[in-house]
Order: sequence, then C-alpha cells, then structure tokens
Amino acid sequence: MKIQARFFASFQELFGIRARDVELAGGRTVRDFLDAVCDSPARREGIFSGAAIRPHIVVMVNGVHIQSLQGLRTPLSDGDTVAVFPFLGGG
Repeated sequence: MKIQARFFASFQELFGIRARDVELAGGRTVRDFLDAVCDSPARREGIFSGAAIRPHIVVMVNGVHIQSLQGLRTPLSDGDTVAVFPFLGGG
C-alpha cells in the first residue's frame, strides 16, 4: 500500500523533504510507518524516545491526531496521509 508522508517545520530538514510516498505492506500501523521512515539513527532519535513518540511531536492520520485514534497501533490504509510536525503552542 502507498502512504503519503508529509513533514512540517524542522522535520522537513530532518527528513530532507516536505512530502513523499512510502510503500508499506498491507495491514500496517502508524508504528510500522514511522519505523520505515526513521531509516537513520538521527531520524529515529528525532521522532522516538525509547519506544514512544517524543512528547513534542504531533502525528496525524488524514487530519486526525493519532491520540484520538489508536495511537501507534492506528491501522493505515492505502492512500492515507500521515503528517508529522512539532507541537506548536502560543497564547
């Protein structure tokens, strides 16, 4: 299946691109997707803290935060878009 990866802000630098298609075998999850795109130690360290996503990172599937879904176990389907960006706050 093909998943569109979109990277924003500092993650564009980390991944060297704003968007790309990622090929995954069927029946995959957000964790599988992140494992596939974090293909270097720097990328893995930029996204993960141990087995968890770093707290300042937002991951969305088709515009919905994965915390509102099934977290890293959120299943993906062909054509989904996964967006990765830093948490932005303000006031």
